[in-house]
Amino acid sequence: MSTRCQVIVTDGYGELWFYRHSDGYPEGVKESLGLFLQWVKEGKIRDNVEQASGWLILIGQTEYGTHSTPNTKDGYGGWKCGAYEPSVPEQHGDIDFLYTVDLTKKTVVFQKVGYNTLGEKEPFLE
Repeated sequence: MSTRCQVIVTDGYGELWFYRHSDGYPEGVKESLGLFLQWVKEGKIRDNVEQASGWLILIGQTEYGTHSTPNTKDGYGGWKCGAYEPSVPEQHGDIDFLYTVDLTKKTVVFQKVGYNTLGEKEPFLE
């Protein structure tokens, strides 16, 4: 069974939500969210939701290889653009972890999610 998660990217003014279908446990997202946060800290990408979030999608796409296109059979039948997909702004019922990337504080926290419950926020990447 896949470990699903969601990621909220926020800047104190707005937020965008993303869904990850598999490898959503902390060790599974550490490299990609770490790179995303590093780029924000280094000023390589802007620290606002709208301009930064596209990079999360692109970073997630590299996990599936640069050959992914809508017409290829890349292990997902071409139906996924990458590891992170835009999501409705609410918690899905099938996730195990919820990550919050705060572009202002330049941190990532996570919460263990159970059926209709949220655990305490725990520091993840700073």
